[in-house]
Amino acid sequence: MDPGTRRNGGRLTHYLAAALLARTADEGARVALLIFALERTGSAAVGGTLVATLLIPHVVAAPLVGALVDRSRRPAAVLAGAIAVFGGTLAAPVALLGPAPLWQTCLVLALAGCGGPAVTGGLTSRLAPLVRPGQEARAFALDSLTYSVAGMVGPATVGLVAAVASPRTAILALALAAVLGALGVASLRLVASDTAAEPTRATDLFHGVRAIVRVPALRTITLATSFGQLGLGGLAVVATTLGAAAHEPTRAGLLLSVTAAGAFVGSLLWTWRPLPASRAPGVTVWAMVATGVPLALAAATHSLPLTAALFALSGLCTGPFAAALFLTRNHLAAEAIRTQVFTIGAGLKVAAAAIGAGLLGLAAHLPASAQLLLVAGFPILAGVAGGVLLRRQRPGERGHIDAC
Repeated sequence: MDPGTRRNGGRLTHYLAAALLARTADEGARVALLIFALERTGSAAVGGTLVATLLIPHVVAAPLVGALVDRSRRPAAVLAGAIAVFGGTLAAPVALLGPAPLWQTCLVLALAGCGGPAVTGGLTSRLAPLVRPGQEARAFALDSLTYSVAGMVGPATVGLVAAVASPRTAILALALAAVLGALGVASLRLVASDTAAEPTRATDLFHGVRAIVRVPALRTITLATSFGQLGLGGLAVVATTLGAAAHEPTRAGLLLSVTAAGAFVGSLLWTWRPLPASRAPGVTVWAMVATGVPLALAAATHSLPLTAALFALSGLCTGPFAAALFLTRNHLAAEAIRTQVFTIGAGLKVAAAAIGAGLLGLAAHLPASAQLLLVAGFPILAGVAGGVLLRRQRPGERGHIDAC
């Protein structure tokens, strides 16, 4: 192995380790806040409020975080600072919830949410320059693996630590993981964009938005993935409903675990045989359809093994979906605004997932099969519409444009 390949491999491993720590904290926080709120206040509603407060600022802060990273000569420092803020303020409920008014806890958690875009789209946007040309597809597949692993490890760690020690300790452990991830990111040598030396203007915040609006394929992908997430964001709610209907609360954990395991396998398959960037937009939208169809079929079965297999099959399709989505954004967005495009897209998906969970909560009185059809319908409709729109676009309309 030549020194250049070894160096690139080391940088990629360094990135993946730091991203995994930060994303484990992000995924685990949603469960930890619910458990902690139940223990401290006895109210699930308070827990839901805390989770919503953490998630909603993602979409508001996404353009600012993206612009700061794109314009910084030291993008690693900006990303690490945002992740450190996320981790530090995540621990705030331990001291504030109960003794202080709820609004104070929410205010600090909103600050944590503002650091969220750095954990997701912000990190991913800086991945491509760390690998050799032609290796971007495989790198994004490995990056999507960190989301799958974090989705399994984060909640599992919270459950274990909360059982052995306390929910308070679980939150502190997640905060520590985020801070360690921030330290790992800070020591990465991330490449600054070509426009980093230019003075930042207030209008820079809208360059990423304008690019998404003006590039047809990027606009289609962003709208389709956000709309699809309105359904998939409620999957945990439906899994809980299925467990309650069968008088087996553990069924929800089983279904979500096999879904995450399926996503892990799907990411591995994409790593093994990645497709080129030119085909990534099509893979993204049709993978959404493939994610929804097994969930729709699960609405017609009452067998736990078959339901679990369909959930796993749905998860299997989310691995290529995530990797292809990252590759699409990287290919279509101009380098000068790439982080903005990534953070805005990720922020919209997080916000849509939060709204979807709320909508499914309102539909909790419906039969579980009807809820499953609602969850499945959004990605199926979004994927089909996205596929049709992409097919209608002329080849010249699919390329990226420079920063506005």
